[in-house]
Amino acid sequence: MIRLKLFAFLMLAATILATSGCHGTGGRRSIADEPTLSGLDAEDQAYLDAPAARPISTVDRHPLLYKPREYWENSGDNRIVKAAAATFIGVPAGLYGEVKQIFVGAPPTTTLQ
Repeated sequence: MIRLKLFAFLMLAATILATSGCHGTGGRRSIADEPTLSGLDAEDQAYLDAPAARPISTVDRHPLLYKPREYWENSGDNRIVKAAAATFIGVPAGLYGEVKQIFVGAPPTTTLQ
């Protein structure tokens, strides 16, 4: 009985933490994050380089591996929220995507940013 109460308390605490929406103090930006100026076009307007495309690897073909990473990257700046989202949402979503991919087949390739 005590274990059940402890488990319920921990799950409630994890749920409140994951859904509280607390984000960090803001993004850390550096000069390296800014796009580089490429030059001038025909109308003497400056244009920027396109972001470099990431190469597609084995991780990008398996939802079990890339879903937690997506939730980690898109969950704000707070590491606790990021870890909770990747663990409690990303892993089950990855398992579901992997099973779906086994039965339905791989989705068409998408361009990664």
